[in-house]
Amino acid sequence: MKEYKLTINSNSYTVVINDVTDDAVLADVNGKQYVVEIDNTANLPQPSSFQDTAPAIAAAAPQVPKPSAPAGAGAGAILSPIPGQIISINVTVGEKVRSGQKLLVLEAMKLENSITASTDGTVKEILVAGGDVVTQGQSLVVIS
Repeated sequence: MKEYKLTINSNSYTVVINDVTDDAVLADVNGKQYVVEIDNTANLPQPSSFQDTAPAIAAAAPQVPKPSAPAGAGAGAILSPIPGQIISINVTVGEKVRSGQKLLVLEAMKLENSITASTDGTVKEILVAGGDVVTQGQSLVVIS
């Protein structure tokens, strides 16, 4: 098991590689488990030659477009103030909320933090689920 801290398009990820086979990698990314399928490794350089080929790999790598802002990135988005794990969600889509009302509970460093509405409105979208691990600044809920 090996852990990496990665930054992709200004987003931080903690990646834990749990298992590697000839055609797949079992990895946890920010606490969620993924199976990453490997289509073809024939053209990849051996690990010892990465440094020599890094510019060639960077030049040959497809340019991944920066993802568009999520629906929750607008003015009504409630953002995570700190990284942590969603413990509970206290509202539903379509529910009317008031400023200061508890929307969800986020656990960080063994402390429970209530995330509250910053404005009166209606819950338009819930972008997380119980158990999700979130990063600081990540959109959690959209209120319109």
